[in-house]
Amino acid sequence: MMGKTWRKRLTAIGLVAIMAFSMAGCGGKEGGKAGNSASQAVAIPEGLWDPYEEVVVLTTVVEENSGTNFQNGDTYDDNTWYRAYKDRFNIQVKNLWVSNDYGTKLNLSIADKDIPDVFHVDGKQLEQLQKSGLIMDLTELFDTYASDNLKSYMEQEKDTYETGCYDGKLYGIPQLSYGIIDQFQYVWIRKDWKDELGLADPQTMDDVMAIAKAFQENYSECEYALAEYQSLDSLFRLALGFGAHSGIWIEKEDGTIEYGSIQPEMKEALAAYAQWYADGIVNPDFATTKYEKMCEDVINGRCGVVPFAQWFGYNPGPNIVDNLGAEAIFEPYAIPSANGKEVKGSVSFGNRGYIVISSKCKNPEAAIKLINFWCYMMDDAAGKEDPEFISSLFDNNYPNIPYGLCVINPNTDYNQYIQVTEALARGLDEDVTALGTNASKYNSCVAWVREHDSSGVGDWLQQGNDKSAYGIAKEYVDNEIYVKNAVWGMDTPLMQSYGSTLWDILLQGFIEIVQGTKDIDYFDTLVQNWKDAGGDQVTAEVNEIYGKN
Repeated sequence: MMGKTWRKRLTAIGLVAIMAFSMAGCGGKEGGKAGNSASQAVAIPEGLWDPYEEVVVLTTVVEENSGTNFQNGDTYDDNTWYRAYKDRFNIQVKNLWVSNDYGTKLNLSIADKDIPDVFHVDGKQLEQLQKSGLIMDLTELFDTYASDNLKSYMEQEKDTYETGCYDGKLYGIPQLSYGIIDQFQYVWIRKDWKDELGLADPQTMDDVMAIAKAFQENYSECEYALAEYQSLDSLFRLALGFGAHSGIWIEKEDGTIEYGSIQPEMKEALAAYAQWYADGIVNPDFATTKYEKMCEDVINGRCGVVPFAQWFGYNPGPNIVDNLGAEAIFEPYAIPSANGKEVKGSVSFGNRGYIVISSKCKNPEAAIKLINFWCYMMDDAAGKEDPEFISSLFDNNYPNIPYGLCVINPNTDYNQYIQVTEALARGLDEDVTALGTNASKYNSCVAWVREHDSSGVGDWLQQGNDKSAYGIAKEYVDNEIYVKNAVWGMDTPLMQSYGSTLWDILLQGFIEIVQGTKDIDYFDTLVQNWKDAGGDQVTAEVNEIYGKN
């Protein structure tokens, strides 16, 4: 953690706690019983990429993923990843178990102190394992055997790296995410209706509402214009246009940290949204509409404006095309301003989890070698490795197989967007060899352009054209037009103890305001209710841990 408490501890432990490699060392959480150091392990072969002379066995556990489409008789126990480990490094990875209820089964294994050599954990499990001494201090191991690629990821994500540390020592290697380019929000607008009516691209929030009204007035099947469901996600996405950052903690001008959902800007957004609801623009049945029903309405043409994330083209995108035709795709637009001020995105802690190594592991460096291999295949394999080999590792959802042996380049999707768009700009017959793992993205965009293949519409809308979601998001990233969640890591102890209670208070009150059963001034009462129910205590805790005062 990176607040006042973290800085005090870092000062106390001094330079001894700063890890050896060049990036800033771990800070953070107080540890319990220390795990064994990697320096106690057996001698290792020279070099990051050298194979062992004798077979080294590493045990792990894996989460079952229904989207994995095994090919040629592959299984979780025998597949292209595991065979590559054996062929290249003489490392044999064995699964102790594979489960579709990974978290529960792992908790039982931890309770029984029956853990594998290397595996994936969440933040709570990391803390539990570190305090119990079941996992290894990875500081020296990482410094010595992590590849330049792997170290560079952590240099880019220092704040996230530090969440895997206790008393200046690394115990969990953050697995990171595909990058913040994934996190921004959009207004998706039905293209054929917009084009038929000759409507311009929206520049303001009023423009979005004008488009919504035009759809209702001109298309009888448009029962309402703006999609919404019981979680009020459309509201929270559009609230960015009012300067409200719902669901994250924001730093105020005086340096204190407050919850974004209770700020005055949220009240402004609610007032406008309640009016749109009263005007019949917003789904009148949103309070009882589940997410699946909202998507069904979009697919059946009942609405034409959908505030959503970058993956809208993947779901429900293909079903829209299959049901309504290729011209009925929804195109993304940046969330526009409602008040003339700059609109900033919200960025939250997006770490996938942590890689930990058992304190009893005989060859912990073998795990680092395999993580290095993942990074190499992701970043550097194109042009160096057989394209069919690369595809065998990354197609068919195979990246889910090495569940506890992958660390993701935080620029993955950003770089992917650039490579795919540049290739498409050169033409539709590019040699995809140089694209490596991004070849499938290019190919699916080509399939959409040439044949309107609905399976390619997601990639096309995400990154394949001049109105793509990632094209918009790149501007946010390049110019740092976003607010970063001040709570960077797992929920604080009080947040965990309250669970969803505090959020439920706000959500129910917001629903009542939108429906008109409570007037907008009820927002102030609602905020006080939230504070009295524990919000003030959580806010104090957040400021103690992360605050600057």
